[in-house]
This record gives sequence, C-alpha cells and structure tokens, in this order.
Amino acid sequence: MYLNDVKLMGKVCNDAPLKALANGGAVLDFALVTTENFKDSKGEPTTRKETHRIVAFNNVAKNIATGGKLLADTEILVEGFLRSHEHNGFPVTEVIARRLQTPAAVW
Repeated sequence: MYLNDVKLMGKVCNDAPLKALANGGAVLDFALVTTENFKDSKGEPTTRKETHRIVAFNNVAKNIATGGKLLADTEILVEGFLRSHEHNGFPVTEVIARRLQTPAAVW
C-alpha cells in the first residue's frame, strides 16, 4: 500500500491571483508558511518556519479565491498530495491541493 497525503495549516505569503488556463480552467499558485514551536537540545524555545508551494486547480481554486485572489496573511488549511517535477532544470516539489479552506470553516 502506498500513501501520498499532505495536510498543512499556515498563512499565505503573498496575494495570489486566480489565473485562467487556456482550456477554460483556473489555477491558484501560492506559498504557504507553516510555523513549528519546540524546544531545542538545550531546552531553549525555538521557532522553525517552512515555506511550501501550493497549487490548486479549477473549483478548488475558485472556491477559496475571493474576488479573484487569495490574500496574503490568510490562514488556510490545505489537504492534498505531493508532486515533484523539474522546472528550468531544477527539482520542484509542490502540494497539489484537493481541498482548501479557512480554519473558521473547519471548527
């Protein structure tokens, strides 16, 4: 059995416009920052921030992009899967969103 499932909750880095595709679909491409607070090996409080590239297509993108864009600092829950590919000769790993929602809608 194989599993490729991702759940992330964080804040959108920059305003992300909803873009139209040639086939009539839509795409939303944005960076999400997650924050982890923990104690390091010396017992000191530490914060680690990670940035993740998120891509959403069609209705998943349209349903979250209010007014044609997703605003920076919006807290959001992302559920999806990892996809890797090369872009200009460099490896890229991104999360393809199956579901996007604000935490207020979660609880």
